[in-house]
This record gives sequence, C-alpha cells and structure tokens, in this order.
Amino acid sequence: GYGGYLIGFRVDQLRKFDSLEQSHPKQAETERESTGVEISGTNPRRLKLNAETLKSLKIRVAAAAVAPKTEPLVLSGSLFLDSSHLAIVHTRFAGELVRIGEVPDTSATNGEATMRQLRAGDHVKKNDVIAVIWSKEIGEKKSDLVEALSRSRASKITLDRLESLKDGTVAEHLIRDARRQSESDLIAVERAERTLRAWKETDAEIAEVHAEANRISRGESPKDSHVAETWANVEIRAPLDGVILERNVSIGEILDTNVDMFKIADLNRMGVLANIYEEDIPRLMALEADQRQWKVRLKSEPKSEAISGAFEVIGHVIDPGQHTAAVIGWIKNSGQRLRTGQFITATIDLPATDMAVSIPNASIIDDGLSSTVFVATDKTAREIEVRKVDVLRRGRDYALVKRHADKNPEKGNDGGLHEGEFVVTSGNLELFGAVQDQPSAASNENENREAVSKRDTATRR
Repeated sequence: GYGGYLIGFRVDQLRKFDSLEQSHPKQAETERESTGVEISGTNPRRLKLNAETLKSLKIRVAAAAVAPKTEPLVLSGSLFLDSSHLAIVHTRFAGELVRIGEVPDTSATNGEATMRQLRAGDHVKKNDVIAVIWSKEIGEKKSDLVEALSRSRASKITLDRLESLKDGTVAEHLIRDARRQSESDLIAVERAERTLRAWKETDAEIAEVHAEANRISRGESPKDSHVAETWANVEIRAPLDGVILERNVSIGEILDTNVDMFKIADLNRMGVLANIYEEDIPRLMALEADQRQWKVRLKSEPKSEAISGAFEVIGHVIDPGQHTAAVIGWIKNSGQRLRTGQFITATIDLPATDMAVSIPNASIIDDGLSSTVFVATDKTAREIEVRKVDVLRRGRDYALVKRHADKNPEKGNDGGLHEGEFVVTSGNLELFGAVQDQPSAASNENENREAVSKRDTATRR
C-alpha cells in the first residue's frame, strides 16, 4: 500500500540526503520535507505529513464527541402469541356437533340481513355460544337428576305422613327408615346437581331440569318440543374476548374430548422474543425493574413509529451455536395490525458511561492484539500521533472509546481520547502500514548511513 511505498521511498533517498547534507544543507532539508511521511523530532510515534501526501492518501479527520447519556442496544427477534391470552377450546363430552355459532354476514350484497357460521378472523366475546354438542352423557345425567328429584319428593311425603301420625300408631323404626330414605334421596339430588355444575351447566339449565321434574310430578304433558330438542345439548362458550385463529370442526362431526375445536387469542397484546449476545446480558441484568423498557419496530416497516413495551424475562440458557440468550417481553397491539411470527428489532436505551467518547468505527484499526487510532493535532492533519486506545463498545457506525480525565495528557496517553481531539478516518490504513514498517526502515537508514560513512573514509584514505 501507500505505507510500504512511502517507507521504501524514504530508504532509497538516504544516500542522496547524506551527500546533500555535506555539500548543500539547505537543499537537503527541503528534500527531506518533500518525502511525505517524516518522524516528528525524536518521538517515533509522531509523524509529519506534507500536502502532497495528505492529498494522495485522502486523509480526512473527525472530532471525538462526548458519548451520549444513553446508548441504544438493538436486538433482533420475532413476535409470538402470549400464552396467557390464548385459549384452545375443547368439548367436555364426546358427541355430535349440531350447531356452530353465527355472526352477521357483512359480505351480503342483496341488502338483507343474513347470518353465517363463525370462521377464522371473527371476533367473539367471552361467554358467547360458539358451538353446540349433542351428548348422551349430559342427557343421561339430567334424567338422573329428574329421577332423584322425583324420589326425594315421594320420600319426603312419606316421612311427613308418618311423623304426623299419633305416638304409638306407627313403629319408631319405620319413621327412622323413612327419614333415612328421605336423606338418601336428597343426597342423590345434590350429587346429580353437583355433577352437572362440575360439567359447567348453568343455573338456568339446572332450573330447567327442576321445572321438567315438577311437570312430570304433576302429570302434565310437555308444552313445547324445545326441552326435548335441547335436553342433551352442551353449549360451548368462548372463554375470553378475542379473535378466532383456527376453526377445526364442521357440523355433523362426532367429536371426542381431544379435538381442538377452536383457537381464540386476545391480540391486543403480543409477546416479543428477542436474542441478546451473552456479553450484553450483565448490562440488562443491572437495569432496575422500571428501566426494563424497549421500543419495537417491524423489520418490514423500519420507518414506522416504534411501539413501547417492557421485557420481563432474561433467559438463563445460552444457545451454544449463536451464544445468545432469549429476552422475553410484550407490547400493545393497538388496532391488531401486528402478526405472530413477524420479525422485529427491539431497542433498549442503556445508561452510557461518562468515561467514554464517541468516534467513527472507520478511525479504529484492530490488529488482533490492540486497537490503534491516528490523532491529528488539528484539522489540517499535518502532524499525527499514533495512539493505542481501549474500545469499550462498538455500534453500527460509531464506537465508544475510553475517555481521558485530563484534556491535555502529557504522559500515558495510550488507552483513551478526549472530546474535541481529531482522529483520522480515511487513509489511516496506509499510515498504519507505514508505522508497522518504521522499525525496519530505521534499521535500514542506520545501515545505509554506516555504509556511506565507510565509503567516504575509504575514499579519503
């Protein structure tokens, strides 16, 4: 590169400089200034550049700036359904699906109000009837309750009759037996009712069974066929307000209790799963609970307004391939425009250290062992210092470098910068090559000087 060329050029000119120093000192000084890169004084880490070299290397500088008060940490991830806002609907009894809930059909073009069956994408409210199952089990258990009510009523009449008789007319053991039978029949009624309530039958449905038992005890015929038609029906109701994500059944199917009939989710809140590199985990762990906030954007809409949310879980398992852990949180989904599985970026504002300055990434040269920058004394960059720095953190375009407490450090200036100092951002790679070759070049200079001196001595002899 330019560095090797410049150093080579300097070595090739040594003999010419030695001769000129002896015969024409001023001309030798002018020639040395025009070679491009020169060591400033006795400090090998300070270089002087002439105007031609600045132009050929396209040297540019930028000022180190005070690090911002907060530093954004950007994580990549995706959206998922919050399991606490997701419901999978099953039937409690095996049976035939006889009806599916309906909603108004807004796609009708004839202007008439029509209804259609629920499907994926429809909104439902909690306790809305979304399906009806005909089940033999529920029909039999209702009939058991009717029979238990009838027996309980008959045994209570018998007990009351026996207890109303005068003392000595009826044997005491008959009264005790009648009382025990009445209690047993009451227990059977309670058992049947509790079973129906455990199966989530409502008070209205149980009251309907009591009314049917009363009708039978009075010897009345059924007033309509509604009770007979719905006697064995089980209503499936929505467990929460939300959107139907899946409908997996059709009318006429014989279902068992393992079938996922519907999946319903409250999409007003979405889960966020982001990945964080293991070296950044301590910085997140140091945040207080009220500081664990993030702003989320869709990768497909990078210019859209960020959505505020919070993260609650920092994973304890490190992925062995990517060396990342999971960060889990949530965001609000106003208007329900977000979709599960979408890729996102989550930005977390972390407190930045006050012992850092910000410089462009292009100004830093890493050789695997250390980081080097070239610091110019002013904007002209005619004089440059080679400096090792401690890089605290890198971003996309800028890096945070350790800051000097002293604005004008006289000694030990390796390791940091101060705001306002100028760093070389273009042409620094060529300068770095020149600096790396500097020791060998100096050695070549000494060898050539010795050779010239020996040659002159031999000539004089």
